[in-house]
Amino acid sequence: MAKFIWVQDLDFIIEGGGAQNTDRAHFTEGIRRGHNESIVTPQGNIDSLLADNSPVIISNMMAGFSLQVFQQLVERNRPCIWFFHDYQPLCKYRLFYPMLRKCKTCYRKNSWLPILLRAKLLIWLSSLHRESWLWSCPELEDVPYAVIPSPVDPNQFYDLNLPRDGVVSVSSLFPFKGRENILRWATEHPEVNITFISGNPLPNEPLPPNCQDIGPQPFSLLNEIYNRHKTFLHLPGTPQPFERSLTEAYLAGCDIIGNKLIGALSYNWFKSREEVVEHCSNSSKLFWGKIEEVLST
Repeated sequence: MAKFIWVQDLDFIIEGGGAQNTDRAHFTEGIRRGHNESIVTPQGNIDSLLADNSPVIISNMMAGFSLQVFQQLVERNRPCIWFFHDYQPLCKYRLFYPMLRKCKTCYRKNSWLPILLRAKLLIWLSSLHRESWLWSCPELEDVPYAVIPSPVDPNQFYDLNLPRDGVVSVSSLFPFKGRENILRWATEHPEVNITFISGNPLPNEPLPPNCQDIGPQPFSLLNEIYNRHKTFLHLPGTPQPFERSLTEAYLAGCDIIGNKLIGALSYNWFKSREEVVEHCSNSSKLFWGKIEEVLST
């Protein structure tokens, strides 16, 4: 048993969202394994974070934590496990990370690289996620790392054998999720009805007539919504680390229309539902197994 401090923008025990759902699942597995865990958010006691000597799991951390906090952790030789959900702190735009040539020399890279090179472990959500990071930061290639999928629960997402019709898509109307690509696809396939979940952030831009936006939906209804659709559609324009919603829909029985910028699809085992169930079910065990391994050496 060990003590761990989680650094997160939001208290994932009470907040929703993909990153929060993932952290909550890993946190719960840590408790099951006997670890003593606490969460520090920007509203919490950052001084207590610096005063402690226990390992730090750094998750989403850009909304209220300064660079100096992490510099001090390194100076005090604190064991730091970096769990990347997107492309911060490398890119301030998180999921808009463009992988341009200038990204290789960005001032943010120069600021954060010395800290990341001192990590005990770097955790990415897919091989695509890691490769996209290393494109800008090849210096991180020799730092201990793990590639671990999101912990999607197959007891919550499964085939209900309902009648299916049309296409469903989650958050794709947001520019950072590929809005331009998805609306182009909708226009090119006027015969296909498309249901968008999570809302339209640009309501003054009308959607094609074959599209309907049903807004954000309760987590408890997602499995049934997926089950009423034949296909899940996702066409991001920049590399997405994993994409929980695509995996949820796949386990719920949807066919997938995607592209090469989706982290989940970069796994060679994302070929059958049985394999996806196996790997996503074991995600939290692999997460803690890697952390325990590097801290024991």
